[in-house]
Amino acid sequence: MKMTKMALLAGAAIAVTGAAAHADELQDLKAQMEVLNARVAAMETAPAVPAGYKLLTVSKGEALQVPGLDQSNQDRFSQGNRSTIISVMPTADAPAGTTISWSGYVRAAIVYTGNDDSAEFQRSTRANTAGSWTKGTGTANHEKFSNNTDDWDVKARGQLRVVATTDTAVGEVGVELKLRADMNGNGSSDVYVKTAWGYWAMTPELTLGGGYSGSLGNIGYGYDGACSCYYTDNADVGFDPGDTTQMRLSYVSGPFSAAVAIEDASLQNGDGENDKVNSDNLGAAGEIKYSGDSFSGEISGVYRAVNGEDYDSANLGYNADVDNLWQIGAGVGFNLGDIASISLAAAMGEGPYQTVNDSTGNIDNSFGVNNQWWGVSGLATANLSDTVHAEAGAGYKHREGDDFKTTGWNYDGFEYDTYAFLGGLYYTPVDQLTIGLEGEWFTQSWDFERTDLAGTTRDTLDVDRDNWTVDLVSVWRF
Repeated sequence: MKMTKMALLAGAAIAVTGAAAHADELQDLKAQMEVLNARVAAMETAPAVPAGYKLLTVSKGEALQVPGLDQSNQDRFSQGNRSTIISVMPTADAPAGTTISWSGYVRAAIVYTGNDDSAEFQRSTRANTAGSWTKGTGTANHEKFSNNTDDWDVKARGQLRVVATTDTAVGEVGVELKLRADMNGNGSSDVYVKTAWGYWAMTPELTLGGGYSGSLGNIGYGYDGACSCYYTDNADVGFDPGDTTQMRLSYVSGPFSAAVAIEDASLQNGDGENDKVNSDNLGAAGEIKYSGDSFSGEISGVYRAVNGEDYDSANLGYNADVDNLWQIGAGVGFNLGDIASISLAAAMGEGPYQTVNDSTGNIDNSFGVNNQWWGVSGLATANLSDTVHAEAGAGYKHREGDDFKTTGWNYDGFEYDTYAFLGGLYYTPVDQLTIGLEGEWFTQSWDFERTDLAGTTRDTLDVDRDNWTVDLVSVWRF
């Protein structure tokens, strides 16, 4: 009897325990159903993404860099390294993923510019071609004059940069577009294309690109190539042959890179048809670079064929022996950790560049006279704190022009020298803002002689000009 009682009590206990456990399982299942219902409701209220895609993200990050197309230091300082990035990831039946990076900036500055000229004109004569030269006197034959000007402006610029890349079955394909507008005063300003570039990354090392951008022949170091220079860098000490349309093949392997390009040789969007600044020929440019943490360098060159008939007397008003344009140069950079950096550049070249107006002595950028040039420059940058950096640079360039002839006169002995110095102090508390104080001073001196065809009259002109720029600039980025 006692054993039967114990068995009944044990069975009842097991039944009660099983019921309690079952109740706990029901509670857990109910909680899980509530979580699942909440997730489904959230998914139903979430915004739809484009058809065929499973993920679209918008974020802030580093700006995309186009393979085989380096930005200049000046543009990098203005644009910054941050951008808004839109990424669209594909589904299995939409194999191409797309990334779009866009950024821009607006800058404004109070700019003061001025120059101070001093010149001397001397006329000499002789009775015949065999006699000695006799210097003339009086204001008609010997004159010294000086002139100075200054100007205050509030200048501005806006730029938008968009880079779009797509992964395809044959490699990455993308484009870069930079739209820019410069303003000064209340007049209208046209938006122009600074860069229009497309590329195909055929392999991780090899890229085919083309469009409108800077030449590979540009030296990206020294005074002109490495400075921040928002409204300075106006002196003729740079080694930039100018932006142009081109096709380019680039190779990158670790810190080493090399590139070659076929360029259009026209100097001003020309078609080579009866225009003194156009050419219906092509050019070529090449570059070899090393980019390390503490040392970097490049060697680059450019050659652009010029048609001599585009520079004859019918187009220019005088005869000139114009050679093809070429330049070869090198640059090196040294980084002293996060403290400072030094950048040096040197180049030499030849080609149609400048003439001198014999009535005013001013340099005329009409690409009329063939001349040779060489120059050197350097820039030092110091990081004074996490938010403040300073830079100082110096440069020199020498030009010599070929002899040429106009109606009634022979011109010879053209020489043109430029010495330049610049400095800047920049405060960047956040990526979106920079405030800077800049200054530049450079001096130019040039002289030439002209002799009449009879050999009885000779004029000489010597001009010296001091130029300066001071500005307070602010840059706002997004």
